[in-house]
Amino acid sequence: MPYDLDDRSRASGAAGTGSGASSESHSGLTYRPLVSAEDAAACVALQGEIWGSAFDRVPGSLLRVVTHIGGLAIGAFHPSGALVGFVFSLTGLRNGQPIHWSHMLGVREDVRGIGVGRHLKEMQRAELLRRGISHVLWTFDPLQARNAHLNFNRLGVRLIDYVENMYGITASPLHHGLATDRLVVELPTSAPTRRSPPAGSNGASSAAPVMTPFPHAGDIVIAPTEIAAPTVLIEIPADLQQVMSASPGVATTWRMATRESFRTAIDRGYQVAGLRRDLTTNRAFYTLVAAPADARQGHP
Repeated sequence: MPYDLDDRSRASGAAGTGSGASSESHSGLTYRPLVSAEDAAACVALQGEIWGSAFDRVPGSLLRVVTHIGGLAIGAFHPSGALVGFVFSLTGLRNGQPIHWSHMLGVREDVRGIGVGRHLKEMQRAELLRRGISHVLWTFDPLQARNAHLNFNRLGVRLIDYVENMYGITASPLHHGLATDRLVVELPTSAPTRRSPPAGSNGASSAAPVMTPFPHAGDIVIAPTEIAAPTVLIEIPADLQQVMSASPGVATTWRMATRESFRTAIDRGYQVAGLRRDLTTNRAFYTLVAAPADARQGHP
């Protein structure tokens, strides 16, 4: 599900939670698995705080059942004892192999930007690797630049698919009635976490053609049907929440344009190499590169 992205490190702590994952501290918070009925209730309350009371929350009973049969829920706790962030994933099979589907990652607004989301994802990856799970998949909104930066630049995920309106039109105030299109991404649990964005991830490249509904002077603009260059860009809003609050109609224009761009690029074998951000012009771009022909036959 969607979340507002953040960033994390690690200090060893006491084990003994029963889930295999140990307790850790980072940025003044304690991270540990959610194991009790009280933990589950706090997680349900936090879901409502982050996504709104009308949001389709995962109930505490399901959180507890899923974690008893191989799922994983890790929380970030304030020194006061309050739950301020969590990640939740479920077991599954893909092509006959066990995987985890990371269903939710949420961070309370007042602790965003200090690495909470990233630390939760790192703990999740490490614990799944310990369990012998080779891959974890999840979704995020392709229009959320901060999420794209975390997922592609920091964590190093691989793009799997683009799904239109995956969760339907929701009543969450974070969605503003926008179709919930999502990128499906995959991360090998054995992959080392990137500590800095890949080379060339910041700033727009004047040499690369760009697909955008709102071109600027100097852009080499192409339509999705014209994708052919080794490297192409897909522009997204630098701040989607700001756009949706100011003009839902403009947000819808972004959604429809990027939907066509991503679906065409994926069909033609392109992969996302990272997110470029131009702080001078306040613009954000996915960098897509053409995959070799032998890599376009699907992913195991």
